[in-house]
Amino acid sequence: MPLPRGMYRCGAKLTWEPPLPAGLRCTNENPFVPDSQCGLGQRLQGSRCVCVQRESCLSEPESLCVLNAIIDVAVPVSLCSFHAARCHGDPLLYMNEGACNPADITKLEWARFRAKMSSKSSAQLPCNLDTCYDWETCSASKKCQCKAARECPRTGEHMFCVKLTAQMTRSLTLCSTAALKCINQPFEILHEGDCSAGS
Repeated sequence: MPLPRGMYRCGAKLTWEPPLPAGLRCTNENPFVPDSQCGLGQRLQGSRCVCVQRESCLSEPESLCVLNAIIDVAVPVSLCSFHAARCHGDPLLYMNEGACNPADITKLEWARFRAKMSSKSSAQLPCNLDTCYDWETCSASKKCQCKAARECPRTGEHMFCVKLTAQMTRSLTLCSTAALKCINQPFEILHEGDCSAGS
């Protein structure tokens, strides 16, 4: 089996299509196949499901970009590593399929914001590899999409005092605050909770 896995064929011009990756190698290792009786990142051991050891995923190709919330950095991981880490309770937040793009600061900042606010969300809905929160819906194509601020409730358990412009502060729900962040609306969170009457 070639690693990284993929299909390569000899084209009409006698070149490989797609071009062979520099690190291509052959291996006799069996690919990670999730156990159908257990959850993602688990395997059957005897009669019970246990988390897959992280080390058992090292030979798998890195196919996802995730935010490691402990070190606050985007890192590439394999699907096996992602599910194993989640099973072990590691704080990984899905960003995208494919390679991490260090130049995409906006995507990284959004992932950091989602990670920071995720514990305050009353909704944590699985959506393919991602998890959607209060301010998101899971689309038909299984991607978390931001709600518009007008779709968010006006009051909620988690309120924030947000400075929108030099002269305007407003009390916003977690959903509304995240919806503004999602569309790159500039604002500053002054503090958690309602704005005081004197603001």
